[in-house]
Amino acid sequence: MATTSHNANVLRLAIAQALSMTTMNVNIINTALVGALLAPVAWLATLPLSLQFMASMMTTLPASLLMARFGRRAIFMVGVGVSSLGAFGQGVAILFENYILFCMSALLLGIAMGCAGFYRYAAADSAEESQKPRAISLVLAGGLLAALIGPEIARNTVNLLPDSIYAGCFFTVSGVQLLSLISLAGLKIPKPEKRAAGGRPIGDFLRMPPFVVGVISSAIGYGLMSYIMTATPLQVVNVVKLGTSANATIIQWHVVAMFAPSFFTGHLIARFGVSRILWIGLALYIATLIVAVKAIGFWPYFTALSLVGLGWNFLYIGGSSLVASVALPEERGRVQGFADLMVTSTVAASSLTAGAIHSQLGWQTMSLAASLPLTVVFAGLVWLAFYQRRQVMP
Repeated sequence: MATTSHNANVLRLAIAQALSMTTMNVNIINTALVGALLAPVAWLATLPLSLQFMASMMTTLPASLLMARFGRRAIFMVGVGVSSLGAFGQGVAILFENYILFCMSALLLGIAMGCAGFYRYAAADSAEESQKPRAISLVLAGGLLAALIGPEIARNTVNLLPDSIYAGCFFTVSGVQLLSLISLAGLKIPKPEKRAAGGRPIGDFLRMPPFVVGVISSAIGYGLMSYIMTATPLQVVNVVKLGTSANATIIQWHVVAMFAPSFFTGHLIARFGVSRILWIGLALYIATLIVAVKAIGFWPYFTALSLVGLGWNFLYIGGSSLVASVALPEERGRVQGFADLMVTSTVAASSLTAGAIHSQLGWQTMSLAASLPLTVVFAGLVWLAFYQRRQVMP
């Protein structure tokens, strides 16, 4: 019975993940372009995206604590409502050419992102220890459906309202997002039992190499992916003039690369160990930068975004698995909330930095700058390797 309930939870969360990522895909494809149209100065084009990630950053810890108190389902459903309202507000902002309203609506989407980010941890809650990476991986696989739906919505609704380009995209996903309520309504995840001790303090986890490296891998992996993806529409559409359709195709296959491996990433972690998967993720990011620095036409941008999608999958799922493995049930609210706070903080900084560096220094310099945080991931993986070696030594 427990297995049946767990499988049903994973399916429902995967559907919710797919719909959430559909909204985010349309958002990523169009928001920087709308920002470029509405912003008073060019370097503020990516500010709405950065505000989303900042709102997500500020939401993660409170959302995690609220889930520990009221349960996952209630907070997830509130997040869906906020997401739909935010997307609708962005559409209205485009109609009235109001940059401030567009930014405020972006904040609402950020709050929703902060809630939806826990779908993967919710799947791991009812899984056995050995099955946690697989549960996380399968939920994130729901993003593959988003890769098929999101760019098609963006491509086919961009001129739905002829006098307000891009508005139709946001109105469409506002309605699509509400379908998540049907899936989440049947979610069955018990609240963790309250214990007097409340578990270990965060300081204890910050001395654990698996936790620290898990956070570093997830945060920098997600941050650099956002960094590159945020600037891509500006480069592809506004600089090299490949057009909105080419941009949608590049982002579409980028998202496919992000989520398609999720069907087997959990199995790879179980078979080869999380460390090897993280090393592969790092190698894919290095390959991304090599291609991106020399990108000229459609295919180099396509290849770079596909590679960073694959690298994100391995670093994010591998890192999340490490974080999920160290916390006891009564510790999850604080520990997972803290980990996601670090992730969303990094993503927020990355998206704003991408817009500023791209507008002032160009794509090549922006790509080269991404090599710096990768050295931190490298150092973390070396530290984890030494720690694991000491653990197996007699």
